[in-house]
Amino acid sequence: MKPILVIGRHGQVSQALKATQPECYQVDYLGREALDIRDSQAIERLLEQQGYGLAINASGYTQVDAAETDCQAAFALNHLAVKALAEHCGKRGIRLIHLSSDYVFDGVFDGVFDEAFKGELDKQQRQPYRPADTSNPVSRYGESKWCGEQAALEYGLGHACIVRTSWLYSPFGHNFVKTMLTLMRQGKPLKVVDDQWGTPTSAMALGQFIWQLIQVTKPEPIYHWSDLGVTNWYEFARQISDSAFALGLLDKPANISPISTQEYGAAAPRPRYSALDTSQSQAILPAKRWQDNLIQVLQQLAKEG
Repeated sequence: MKPILVIGRHGQVSQALKATQPECYQVDYLGREALDIRDSQAIERLLEQQGYGLAINASGYTQVDAAETDCQAAFALNHLAVKALAEHCGKRGIRLIHLSSDYVFDGVFDGVFDEAFKGELDKQQRQPYRPADTSNPVSRYGESKWCGEQAALEYGLGHACIVRTSWLYSPFGHNFVKTMLTLMRQGKPLKVVDDQWGTPTSAMALGQFIWQLIQVTKPEPIYHWSDLGVTNWYEFARQISDSAFALGLLDKPANISPISTQEYGAAAPRPRYSALDTSQSQAILPAKRWQDNLIQVLQQLAKEG
């Protein structure tokens, strides 16, 4: 098999891919210092020289709130760079797997935001988004990711596929779990949003899925991958606290209170519900409950000290 290119060496998805990589693959993990995918000519030179058979784009602008004002930088990396990468891959028949986000959806039902979003019954009545469902991002970040998806599929000339995922965390880089652990260890009371629903996803599990997806000879244009279950950020934080305390990562459970999206006042709007339907992907690799994958990641963090 031809060598594989993974773009975004320092991100948590790339590091998770490296941690779960089967030994049978030859993989180059390149960060921006080796390949800036905003430079179309640099992409072209690299692909001409190395003879890759597959490229995985795990890079991207991920600062959701900053993208509201720094939208030029967000679109440069999440849209225009993806367009150039897909175009060069498409011309050479190189298969491209591009990572995208649940934030391409609006979380709106019946045309309005539902203010009665809190209850278990209300949550269960909503159906996770399927790959073919209409995208309608509500933030500039989400819009940049959606534009990147369209560019990958159009310019990839049938060689590209999208993998959307949600609420990623891992032992690597910056993410919600590691941020919560840091704050919880400080012992201060925390307030976490409880009216945004979705699914936490271990980047390690995502990496395992991508390695399995590579073996699919005729992939679909779009896949959804997340762990199993639906929760909100507040309940996610509570589970982090409980599990981390049980594993000895915390001296005591954290003091966490729920807060509304409006009270929190983030710069960028978020989808109120963005759970993904992963039934198609689970035919490739069965998923696990988000609570179980969280414990595995916390266990790894505990071993690392």
